[in-house]
Parts: sequence; structure tokens; C-alpha cells
Amino acid sequence: MKKKEKNKLFDNLPACAAEFIKLIIKKIRYRKKVRADVMAELAAHFEDELRSCETDEEKDKKAQQLIADFGDAKLLAILLRRAKKRCRPLWRTVVARTFQTIGILILCFIIYLVWFLTGRPVITTNYVAELNRIVRPTADESLNAAPLYERAVELYNEKTSDEITKLLGTKYNEATDEQKQVIEEWLNENEEIFNLVIAGTQKPYYWQNYESKTGEVLSILMPNLSGFRNLAYALRWRIWLSAEQGRYQDAFDDIKSSYRLGQHIKGDAVLIEQFVGMAIEAVAVHALRDILSWHKIDSDRLAALQKDFESIIADEDFVVSLKAEKLTMYDEIQRCFTDDRIGNGHIYPKRLLGLSPGLCVKERSDLNSPYLIMQILFTHPNKQQTQKSINQLYDYVETLATKTAAQLHAETDVVENRLKQLIGNNIFLEVLAPAIRSIIEISSRLSADVNSTLAIIAILRYKQDTGDYPENLEELVTVGYVKELPMDPWSDKPLVYKKTDDNFVLYGFGPNFKDDGGKVFYGAKGTAMWRGSKDEGDTVFWPVYK
Repeated sequence: MKKKEKNKLFDNLPACAAEFIKLIIKKIRYRKKVRADVMAELAAHFEDELRSCETDEEKDKKAQQLIADFGDAKLLAILLRRAKKRCRPLWRTVVARTFQTIGILILCFIIYLVWFLTGRPVITTNYVAELNRIVRPTADESLNAAPLYERAVELYNEKTSDEITKLLGTKYNEATDEQKQVIEEWLNENEEIFNLVIAGTQKPYYWQNYESKTGEVLSILMPNLSGFRNLAYALRWRIWLSAEQGRYQDAFDDIKSSYRLGQHIKGDAVLIEQFVGMAIEAVAVHALRDILSWHKIDSDRLAALQKDFESIIADEDFVVSLKAEKLTMYDEIQRCFTDDRIGNGHIYPKRLLGLSPGLCVKERSDLNSPYLIMQILFTHPNKQQTQKSINQLYDYVETLATKTAAQLHAETDVVENRLKQLIGNNIFLEVLAPAIRSIIEISSRLSADVNSTLAIIAILRYKQDTGDYPENLEELVTVGYVKELPMDPWSDKPLVYKKTDDNFVLYGFGPNFKDDGGKVFYGAKGTAMWRGSKDEGDTVFWPVYK
């Protein structure tokens, strides 16, 4: 209502009445239109009551009486506001209540969001130190092979050009005579490197002191892993060249040293170290099969080699250790969850999302999707729940790690459902949970590699001793050439052995879990892939294909 119109309402009213009405309108605190209506109604009421008064004095006196009858202006304003609210249409009430509710919810959300985003993790445990405690045996430092290996890596880096490193990564049958000559000269000039490695393999223990610039287990520094791989490749070339020159015992000694190097590095270390250690063990075993394929070794030397290898692997179960990975999860819990808030610690988005910038969880391909944001803000399991889930998950994964690839394949649905149940909607676990299938695949492959190679040695011995290959693998056990049948982890049956006209075939089913008759899978470049593929081909251990 315009000021001119307001004044017109009060033209016929005493000043006290006008002021009283204005005071009521001021205190009513309601919508502008309602206030205008109330003002007009009150002015009309006063006009009706004062119409019989003949003089201004009588009007003023009567107005004072009316004001007194009305009572407190503030109370009257409240009563009028309530009356107007009760009289408004239902739809208006619903709309008003809806907006009020939305406003309250928005305010609560803002408060919650501020509370949520200001939460910070509290680091309570040094898990890097805990990892160092776990991996170190109760032994004197003089029994540790790590300093010798590290010194060997240092010397390698000092004395080896990129060109030589590239050559050492080349397969024997792919190198030219000139390249072999260059490699042999380098091997002779760097005898000290190999002496350090061999001295290290004769130590009973290997452990390193893990360091992390940030204090995080995920950021542990492991600068020597590529160096260890280079040492294994260099040893492989020394093995090949020794065998070519007829120095079979030197070649076998280096094979055993290379395998022990892999065993040392593997240990109970973090997963990447275990994989590197397994890879080095595989390099040694493959080099041995190369020599057995290219050279005829006398039976007595083979028997001694078999006995030594059986002794080396006597305590090796080929099961990946998850101790360090579990500590990694514990460390990340204290970094990915707050510990100073109500509710047992909520997720800390900045840390979690930073762990995997390319994270794709199920059908959710965008980390900024509303679904993920809402899950992180409201429904993600808290710190205590996640801790409990981790313990349950790793207890289950440790049982899976002891299974063969065939067992895991047969239980695919059960395993997938159980893992899905344990991980649930916990993004933290989806990001950091171990890839159990890859772990089992790698460990199964190494186990088959080693056991098949021992069987190959026994078969070659049998051929030299009897003049013919055995009819079956059971015959090797019967006459004592092997203690037990070599098992195929992709079928949970003995490896498939077949005599041919002048040779034999030894293979396992491979990653496709079916018998392809010893068929070799050839890759995109036409190279024979001894381990087969998920679609075709077996894991063929013998003959050795170039």
C-alpha cells in the first residue's frame, strides 16, 4: 500500500488510533498484502465505532477507550497473524510449509557439508616402521643379503650403458654374433657385480629397511627393483654363454643363484616386490629349460641339478604373502578417514579420490557423478565398519591365495559373490582391494614352471639311463626319478605328458582351462607364447619353442 493511500485511511481517525494501527501492523510481521488488508480492516473498524461521535474530543476519547479494549498491540498483532494464517487457502499453507522445510534442509545440509569437509585424518601409527618390523627376521645384520645386492645394483648402474642394458634384455636366439661378443666382453669386465650377487644368495636372509618420504606405506621407496631385474637378465646371459661354451656346471650354479635371488626378493615383502621376485625365479627356470633344450647334459649332472633344485624349493609354497598389503590398507584407513569427529570417522574425500584419479567403480564412470558424491557424503561405511570389512576381506583372500587357478575358476560365482558382499558399496575397498585373480595366476604359473622343469630333468635323465622316454609320468614316480607327479594348476590334474616319435610334449591346460592338445598360442607378432592365452593354446613347457 502506497504512503498516500495509508494516510487517506487515517484521515477520519484520531492520531492515537492511527499510531495504534501502525504499531500493530509493524509487529504483525507478515506478508505485505496481508498487512495492508489488516490495516484497512482496523481503520474501518475504528471509523465504524467513531461514526456516532460528534466532536474530535469525543472521537479521541472513544478511540482511547477502544485502544484500551484491544489491549497490548504486540499480542493483538500475533493473534491477527495467526488468524490470517488459519484463514489462508490450503495450497498456500502447503507451499509455505514446503519452502520452510526446504530451507531448513538446505541449512542443515550446509552445516553438515561444512562439518564433513573440515574433517581431517589423524595419523596415529607409523606403519612403515611396523612393516620393517615384520619383514626383518631375528638375525644379525651380517646375515642380510640386501647390502650386497644393493651394491651390485650400484655397480651395474655405474658401469652399464643404456645400450648394454637393452642388449641384456634381448633373447639369446634374437642376438647377433656381434652382439653376443659385446655382451660377453661386458660380463667379463664386470665380474665383481656377479660376485656380489652370488655372495648375497649365499646369505640365509634378505630384508631391506623401507623408507618413505611422506611416511606412507604406499609411497615406500623401492629404487632397486628395476636394478634387480637387470641383474637377473645379466645372469641369464652369463648362463646362456656358459652353456654354449660347455661350462654347464657354471651355468647351473648361476641358475641356482638367480633363483635364490628371486626367492630373497620375494619373501614376505610388499606385493610388487613379490611379483619381481617371482619374475626373477621364472627367468632362472626358463633359462634352465633353454639349456636343456639346446644342449645334451649327462644324466649324473642332471641328477645333481635336480637334487639341488629340490632342496632350494623345499620350503617354498608359491603362495603370495599379503601381510604387507594388509598393513597398507591399515595405513590408508588412518589417512582416508577422519578420527576426530562424531560417528566413528567418516571418509576423507580428498585422500580417497587422490588414490586413483582414473577410478571407475562399477557402472559409475565419473568421480564427480552425483551418485558417488552422495555415497561419499551420506552412505559410505565409516572407519570402524571399513576396518572390520578389511579384516574379513583379507581373511577370505588369504584362503583364496592358497587355491589353484582351477579351484578359483570352479568357484568363480561363489568367490565373486562373496567378494562383492565383503566389499559392498565401500569405495575405499574397491580402490585398494587386491586383484586376487592376478595373484593366483602369477603364483600358479611359477609353481607349474618349477615343477614342470623338475619333471623335464627327470624325463631327460630317464631317456639317457634307459634309452627311451617313459610311457607316462607315473613311471617316473615308480622308479624314483621324481617324488610326486607334477600338477597342473589349471586343471588340478597331473601335467599332460605325451611321447612323440623322437621327443615328448609336456603341458598344462593354461588360462583357458581346457585341453587344446598341447597347442602353442602364437601372439600378434607370430611369437610362440608358452603360457597360452585366455582364448586358445595350452601352457607348453616342452618342447621349448623359439
